[in-house]
Amino acid sequence: MDIEQKAKRSNFLLTNEFFIETFEDLREEQKTVFANSAATDIEAREEAHSIIRALNLIKAKLQTNVDTLALEERKAKHRGND
Repeated sequence: MDIEQKAKRSNFLLTNEFFIETFEDLREEQKTVFANSAATDIEAREEAHSIIRALNLIKAKLQTNVDTLALEERKAKHRGND
């Protein structure tokens, strides 16, 4: 898949209301697990933390795809002005 296709698909997800809502629901669920876990329930907190980190990485990757296309377009425009 080329940069433009990745960026378009990534942007679709990042701006899709259902995707955003689902993503935030997952994040809130894990925050609740983290906040409500017993002091001795280290495994539950670690798992919640890992899930939150994974969600952050997914979102960052999607945003990177969008940003990469924008950067490539700016570079091409700049080269055209030389």
